[in-house]
Amino acid sequence: MMRFGEQLVDRQNPDGGWGAQIGRASSTEVTALATLALGRLDSPDARMSAAYGVQWLTTRQHDDGGWPVSARVGEASWSTALAILALDELGREPSAALRGARWLMRQTPRTLGLTVSLLHRFAPGALEVRLNPDLQGWAWTAGAASFIEPTAYALLALKRARRHLPGAAVVQRIEEGERMVYDRMCRHGGWNYGNSTVLEADLWPYADVTALALLALADHRDHEANERSLRTLHGMLQHVSSGLSLAWAVLCFSAYGEDVRPVQGRLAEQYARTGFLDETRAVALGLLALSGGAAAFRV
Repeated sequence: MMRFGEQLVDRQNPDGGWGAQIGRASSTEVTALATLALGRLDSPDARMSAAYGVQWLTTRQHDDGGWPVSARVGEASWSTALAILALDELGREPSAALRGARWLMRQTPRTLGLTVSLLHRFAPGALEVRLNPDLQGWAWTAGAASFIEPTAYALLALKRARRHLPGAAVVQRIEEGERMVYDRMCRHGGWNYGNSTVLEADLWPYADVTALALLALADHRDHEANERSLRTLHGMLQHVSSGLSLAWAVLCFSAYGEDVRPVQGRLAEQYARTGFLDETRAVALGLLALSGGAAAFRV
């Protein structure tokens, strides 16, 4: 675990953020995850590095409350949810986290239109994809269509922030996002990045997306769909070895009260062999997975 922390400290850019790899421009996603991971450690170097990360996040927040993917992009994005999670878990800049949550509440992804909605209701077999077009989650960018990953991140952030967002609106928005995720679940459990069925062909789930979706739905752990998807995730891990997928799986299983030591062992072995291919996001998630970091995603 110490190696992961030292690696993150060494990878920090002079501006206080982190990029996808060493020498790459800082991004909100990677900075939020690295700050979250280091902020949970006790060493002086980790605490100082996390403090610089918090500073990077707060200075990059837009006036409307959202965060862009990076300083080079003008438009606020899905990565707002990760910035909220980092600031909320570390107890830093609560007003910034609240402004970010309010930005998430205002986001309404593009729908597929009235014609598709009517077909779904009256002739679902005529659609190329199997989904309820009326359910809105969250998109990668403003005005785009809903996808599983940004919706899962937004659900995690809003469930953490809802204690500061009184009223029925946040509850209704969370519930609709949950219904959208369940609606997109693959036939035998788990989630693909977007849809579950296209042109009557079942799409296959991915381990990282499945683990993330299950984290966002962990407060419904007794739901049959959750249990089925957990079994599917266990099966996928027999054939998956990426650091990213293993880290998300550890965080997911921990949130569901399962024994994560075997997967943690595989995660450490994979890092020793590959260094996670120099991907900073995977190193940050690996540190969270090995240090009890599931608490940061607890809903």
